[in-house]
Amino acid sequence: MADIYITEYATLARDGHNYLIAAGKEPSVAEQQIANPATSTQSSAFNAQTAFIMVHASAAAHVAVGANPTAVNNRHRLGAGETRFYGVPQGAGYKLAAINGS
Repeated sequence: MADIYITEYATLARDGHNYLIAAGKEPSVAEQQIANPATSTQSSAFNAQTAFIMVHASAAAHVAVGANPTAVNNRHRLGAGETRFYGVPQGAGYKLAAINGS
């Protein structure tokens, strides 16, 4: 039974020399959670400023991203405790769908 945590970012952070670093600039623009998705469950649409998302699964799960995504249990698996980043088009109203995995 997974919980899926979604953190939405508009831009990358910069270091003290103004170089981009491989981390989202805090504060994030939004955060969402999908709790124990026994069937494919969609998040709310991402914030219009969101350019990439960080997704963390507390247990094995499967995800899909798009305008009207459906997660299925034989594609795009996240392992227990895994965190991944995905780029999304800003202002497109994309969502993430998730379903528990094994």
